[in-house]
Amino acid sequence: MSTRMMLAVTASLLLGGCRIVSQQRLAELKNPPNPNMARAAALFDRHIAPEAIASAKPLGALLRQIGQAKDFADACRLYGYRSQDENPCVFTAQVSGVITGVNSQSRNGQMVVKSDDDSVGEVKVQIGPTFRGTDLRDSYRGLSYGDFNDQNLFGDFGKAINQQAIAKLANHTFKPGDSVKVYGVFSAFDQPQPPLLLTPVGIGQ
Repeated sequence: MSTRMMLAVTASLLLGGCRIVSQQRLAELKNPPNPNMARAAALFDRHIAPEAIASAKPLGALLRQIGQAKDFADACRLYGYRSQDENPCVFTAQVSGVITGVNSQSRNGQMVVKSDDDSVGEVKVQIGPTFRGTDLRDSYRGLSYGDFNDQNLFGDFGKAINQQAIAKLANHTFKPGDSVKVYGVFSAFDQPQPPLLLTPVGIGQ
């Protein structure tokens, strides 16, 4: 048998045992999707939102407690949550007041709420259709980056949590002059400075 014929037969045998897969499937085989991604909606509905609402303190009282702590690290330990030292501290709070402004033109839509508590003043609240940041994801104590070990996947998980929260706002109409009560989270590396930006887990009137 000629050398050319032997090479052709060998190649045929090798290819016969192979299966061609797409680049996406190849990537999935190398890095299987994290099962927590499929649970994002359920985690928000069953844990993140109800736990944040249950633990949310009136914003004015929370800010006073933070200010009275011996330092910010102690305030975070007592009143907030930080999964890693390099992350900002996430706090849960509630604020009642009157809507004084609504910006729905930006992708990162926000409304301004003048709190009934004069010590709080005005607070900005994200209303979508996109949220900045990952405060909702980072407020949940049941999962952390160690459960993903993939920065991109962990980022996608944060976006999925945000989208679930945004979907809950679909039936709300926000108008200046309306009274509103917001349950949400905000983050800070140091003593929070106004105006605070709340990412909502629940909104009522």
